[in-house]
Amino acid sequence: MTNAGPPASLWLRGEDTKRGPRPAYTLEQLAHTCVRIADDQGLRAVSMRGVAQELGTAAASLYRYVNGKDDLMALMADSVGAEYDYPPLTGDVRTDVLAIAVQSRAIHRRHPWLSQIQPTGLGPQSMRYLDQMVGALSPTGLSAPATMTGIALLTGWVTSFAAQESAGMSAGSSANSGAEHIGALLAHGDYPHLAALYASTDISTPTTESIDNNTAFEAGIDALLFGIAPNN
Repeated sequence: MTNAGPPASLWLRGEDTKRGPRPAYTLEQLAHTCVRIADDQGLRAVSMRGVAQELGTAAASLYRYVNGKDDLMALMADSVGAEYDYPPLTGDVRTDVLAIAVQSRAIHRRHPWLSQIQPTGLGPQSMRYLDQMVGALSPTGLSAPATMTGIALLTGWVTSFAAQESAGMSAGSSANSGAEHIGALLAHGDYPHLAALYASTDISTPTTESIDNNTAFEAGIDALLFGIAPNN
């Protein structure tokens, strides 16, 4: 018996492949319903039954369109990608990457649940994002694997940063609380390198100066770009 392998991505199964009545909804309608539920009630509220109730139909009828909750998650993640407004690429790597990253951060803040989703496959909006990022990094001359790794690192930074913001954390509070905690623990162990660092600076003293989240966000992008393409 041949191993059929994992099911094909939602967007690769073809349209209307299942027999039965003509579909009453589109995948876009399902996605918008899921996003609305998650925005209002959180990701846990998204279920086949919950979506069906919102649409005024039976949960079993949704299997006409999707195979289950994983497909709903994939639809949601791709759907919010339509919120990007991609400007023409300028050829300046930092400018173009930052233009995408700033929008991605805003989308994650509007939809805090987004960082909790790991889509089973890329949809058309996710492909547009990936294509724009490849274009933004193309002046670096990186190989395909290096380019994709760079995109993964940049995307991960945006997701992580936005998730912390959604949790109410700021760059200043995180830095101060972390520095205070490390400083307190120095007296309870042998950490010569950390001790030397703290002795040479005022890092252990909480700063009253506010660290702007936008500045911290861009600093992270710059640091990653330096590591990904140091000659650009």
